[in-house]
Amino acid sequence: MLTQSQNVALSPLDFSNYQNTFLTVLWNELMEGAVEPMQAPVPYLINFAEDCLLCAIVMLRDKYEVSVSGDFTIPLEEEEEVSNGGEPIGLVYVTAAPAQSAAQEANVGIIISESHRRKGYACEAVELALKWAFEDLKFHRIQAALMDDAQKDRAMRLFVGQGFRHEGTRRRSVLKPERRGVVGVWKDVTYLAMLDTEWALRNMLKHKGPVPTLWDEMFARHAREREEMVKWDEKHDRVRKVSSTETLR
Repeated sequence: MLTQSQNVALSPLDFSNYQNTFLTVLWNELMEGAVEPMQAPVPYLINFAEDCLLCAIVMLRDKYEVSVSGDFTIPLEEEEEVSNGGEPIGLVYVTAAPAQSAAQEANVGIIISESHRRKGYACEAVELALKWAFEDLKFHRIQAALMDDAQKDRAMRLFVGQGFRHEGTRRRSVLKPERRGVVGVWKDVTYLAMLDTEWALRNMLKHKGPVPTLWDEMFARHAREREEMVKWDEKHDRVRKVSSTETLR
């Protein structure tokens, strides 16, 4: 597994490194806004990590001197892991229920600390996770489930920029449980996904210029579907031109 990119490195989360305040803050934020952590049967980070195919700490490479050991990158000195100069900047995970694994499908999620957002670190970490899921595990489809909250638009820009396609929104499909005195509420969940073929062609399909919005993707998809319908109608003689008006019925 490739665990390093230009700016970030991934380190597996386990009993030796999960107990620090920073990761607790990230986990609490995930519990508030991410579908998979919110629905975890045991609401603790280490239990969630054990159930994931991958749950890794995202670290800045210039904050760590790293070496490769086995499948993962690890710090050279364990005590630096929670030092002031070596704080992790986020968490990334890939998870799949048994039925999903059988269908070669998985879910991906990420959180980056607020002070390190809008710097491209999340894109690099997600790309490392996708490369592992598609190329090492040979998964067919990876999806991102985005709950309707304040972080949704930022997350959508991240995944659409990676090449994910919008697949739809399930209305009021996830119950956000009561927390801190706030009454539980049903939330909409928007699903985006990438197929293995799209991953293989990602360099050809990468968008140039500004990252497309969800509306851009939806309009493009609508145009493709209209073209396919016209072709189907023409093939089955469903389109008839009227000479007097030169219009199509």
